[in-house]
Amino acid sequence: MIPSSFMLDILSNPEDNTLENFVLEVEELSNLDFFKRIHIPENIMAEIESKSQEAEKSSFIISTYHPFFHAKRLHILYIHDKKSYTKELSDMLGKLKGDIAFYTSRKEQIISILDSLVLTTYSFETFLSKKTPRKLALIVENPGEALQIEIADRIELLSCIYLIRDMVNTPASLKYPRRLADQIMKLPFRNTKVMLMEKKELETKGFNLLLGVGAGSDKDSCVLVFERMIDKSLPTLALAGKWVTFDSGGLQIKPGDAMLDMKSDMAGAATVVGTLLALDSRENLRANVVAAIGLTENMLGGNAMKPLDILRSYNGKTVEIGHTDAEGRLVLADLLGYLETTYAPETIVSVATLTGAVIHALGQNYAGIIWNNQEIIEEILANPVGEERFWQLPLDADMIDKTKGEISDVKNVTSGYKAGSSMGAAFLTHFVKDSKLVHLDIAGPAYRTSSYSYFPKAATGFGVMTLVEFLKG
Repeated sequence: MIPSSFMLDILSNPEDNTLENFVLEVEELSNLDFFKRIHIPENIMAEIESKSQEAEKSSFIISTYHPFFHAKRLHILYIHDKKSYTKELSDMLGKLKGDIAFYTSRKEQIISILDSLVLTTYSFETFLSKKTPRKLALIVENPGEALQIEIADRIELLSCIYLIRDMVNTPASLKYPRRLADQIMKLPFRNTKVMLMEKKELETKGFNLLLGVGAGSDKDSCVLVFERMIDKSLPTLALAGKWVTFDSGGLQIKPGDAMLDMKSDMAGAATVVGTLLALDSRENLRANVVAAIGLTENMLGGNAMKPLDILRSYNGKTVEIGHTDAEGRLVLADLLGYLETTYAPETIVSVATLTGAVIHALGQNYAGIIWNNQEIIEEILANPVGEERFWQLPLDADMIDKTKGEISDVKNVTSGYKAGSSMGAAFLTHFVKDSKLVHLDIAGPAYRTSSYSYFPKAATGFGVMTLVEFLKG
């Protein structure tokens, strides 16, 4: 799998532009002097002035074939709703075809513009016979050293999101567990140690829930562990990710239509990988960061786990399998037990496309956030990053009690209790003792049925921005 990338130049002079579409942004009427200074033709200026006066009600775009700084076509953007700036900008950029050069005088918006420019123009073309790569340019006059560093860091982050989108969009037959593990180990990690645990080691150590999920596949399961140990005196934070490369539902098989997006059931762990790669070159982190991702696929072979089987988890608790399609929580349960036992982290964040129920509850613009570390939950909710949005779902003692088994310690589904996303989180509470936990159910926004803002249809890379910002702080 060769990940796609974006071709982006950072220019300091509009005269250096070579791309066909030149985009200028109108902030407000007081900004018109700026447009006069760069010699916008009078007829276009008149149209800008006229539409700007009407734009108290709506945003607009003016497109003309007037040549401008070597471009064939000039586009004037006016963003009316500053509260939804990124979405408005992304929607407008999404309408443009071909290469784009974006010129702005507003340096405080550079990162939002860069996000929209790069993420909106993503396309998955790996399997197209005719590819149409797009060139992009961001024109910033006199950026200064600090802004240049900020732009370079953001470009690195956006490259990681492109990588994750490609991983999730790739067909499942090309990303079975060990093959994908090999690809991840070849990623350019410099400061993060990456270790592979294969099937025999997992059997010895007691990853029986994860191995049970993968027992019906002819492809062996494995686990990747990541360590970024900076200073033993610092707190340790952990990430756990579900990487089910394809989820058929197991013996309790999914309906046909429900399988059409199941190549994306590894998006949670992909988000973890993208986050770790984006952080790998960052200095001055104030915590040690460790992670574990469980790579497996849930298939229907002769050795597949069966309903009412009882398996013993990594931390020793027994689990009755009430439904073979509630497999993601089994993968996470073993990872949580391993991370807590091995590293004693202060906090573990689990990330998964865990339940279809979260989509029914929140749609595709929000991810569910659940668990017992209210301080971290409130921090994430109060400080949204980019267009990534979370909504807290309930978790209480009654929900946790309902996940207890009658002939086992725990059961992986509770019939009759409808709060599916919360119940998935309730199950996970049994596999940590001392660490605080936050669970992110990203099933809705991780793989979309339609585009929204700079999130395309299909894989989005949702969650990487939020986790990077959280771990940096």
